[in-house]
Amino acid sequence: MPELRKDPIIGRWVIIATERSKRPNDYKVNDVELNNKEDCPFCPGNEHMTPSEILSYREAGTGENSPGWWLRVVPNKFPALQVESEINRTFEGIYDKMNGFGAHEVIIETTEHDSHLALMSEKAIEESLWAYRDRIMDLKKDSRFKYILIFKNHGSAAGASLSHPHTQLIAIPIIPKRVKEEMDGAKDYYDYKERCVFCDIIKN
Repeated sequence: MPELRKDPIIGRWVIIATERSKRPNDYKVNDVELNNKEDCPFCPGNEHMTPSEILSYREAGTGENSPGWWLRVVPNKFPALQVESEINRTFEGIYDKMNGFGAHEVIIETTEHDSHLALMSEKAIEESLWAYRDRIMDLKKDSRFKYILIFKNHGSAAGASLSHPHTQLIAIPIIPKRVKEEMDGAKDYYDYKERCVFCDIIKN
């Protein structure tokens, strides 16, 4: 069971998820990518290798969890957090902790195993962004979620375990310390200068 633990010195929450060690890996030790479409859980025809889809953009008349899609969103099979658990915040000595409550999803952006973001069409990228938006809007209905992060690992050096193009989404019940510091800093900048710091950065 995943767990969130708070660093008592700097106040940062960290995710402890031992089950993540069981996830598959497409890469050799020397970082040369394997190209094994038959065993890829994100390729069409292998829908049975993933949890049931949460969202899909697919051809009319094709059923869920079957070929006919061009974008799928599924729960991560090896989640860092689990939406089925309760928050159950508690402590052990000086250490605050809570159950690993949260959502961890995978957005499979294309059926093309050998593609990546730079090779995708503008339409495919647009639909990926719509999928991010659709999932964020749905997860925002659960008031327990305080922060939603969309991130992409490209290649084994970045932490990706599968080479098929995909993005991950994590929703958590806390606002990360670094994010809160940035928001507080942006507010202080606006209070002092009556201008948006991000707008000023873009202009310069």
